Amino acid sequence: MEKKCSISRFAVGIVLAASLSVTYACQQDKPDASEVRSLTSMNSAVAAENTTASAMSGQELYTANCAACHSMRPPAKTAPPIVGLASRFRTVYGNKSDAVGAMVSFMKNPDAEKTSLGPQAIKRFGLMPAMAMSDGDLEKVSGWLWDQYDPDFDTGGGGNCR
Repeated sequence: MEKKCSISRFAVGIVLAASLSVTYACQQDKPDASEVRSLTSMNSAVAAENTTASAMSGQELYTANCAACHSMRPPAKTAPPIVGLASRFRTVYGNKSDAVGAMVSFMKNPDAEKTSLGPQAIKRFGLMPAMAMSDGDLEKVSGWLWDQYDPDFDTGGGGNCR
């Protein structure tokens, strides 16, 4: 019996959006505004097709969607390390619910005015592209990120990502 493999439009869109996100994040030159708008529109369209959370855990979502740019610990790749982000979000928000809400909002629509990291992070890393993930998946990965807090991690002066 012949097996057929079916890939959803969402899965193809996620792979395409992630590939473009990694390509943009890993380039020395920042993309121009039209490239960012195009990528953001595509990510938004793909995300709109899937409103339910996947069966993946927060850590699996991080590995599949975030690890290409965000290392767990310093040195930074092309984005702030996870333990630094967890420390910063704890400092800024103090509770998981508010921090997760802020992270989800930012990942859906990155905006320099909404960042919790400060202008130095935007200057160093630029803005990340919008993530083409369902709200449920964004909440899972944000909750997982919050849980990566390491009280022994020294952020070197209030959240500066090294």
